[in-house]
Amino acid sequence: MLKKRILVSLFALSFSFSALQADDTTTCTTEEAIELIGAANSLNDSTDLSYALLQNSKDLLELSESLLAAGSAANTEYIEAMLELADDIGEMADRILEMADKILLMGEQIGDMADRIVETQRIQSENVALTQANLLKAQENFLAALDDE
Repeated sequence: MLKKRILVSLFALSFSFSALQADDTTTCTTEEAIELIGAANSLNDSTDLSYALLQNSKDLLELSESLLAAGSAANTEYIEAMLELADDIGEMADRILEMADKILLMGEQIGDMADRIVETQRIQSENVALTQANLLKAQENFLAALDDE
């Protein structure tokens, strides 16, 4: 860790020195040196962060590999459970279809009964109309018989 910081600081100083030479300036102020060291420290922090991210990615890779290794046994159990569930759902669907067939049959029987009820009502309406006509004729006959007297 200390080696890294020293290397970063040296890199920053050499970079600064080459930049100063390019500007044709021969002196480096204290403020410029402090800025360079601050830049080197932030570079060092980002390097530390990149190493930490690299280690995290290695850990994630190991975890994923262990999950894959463990998953083969869990996968079979999962697949068996899914297949059993699918069978149960299939049986339930068959029962629902049987019940739907029974409901349709009952609907047809109710329709037949409704047709019979309507026919019975039609016949009874005709009978009531005939009965009313007969009663009316009987009343007319009685009135005629009473008028003749």
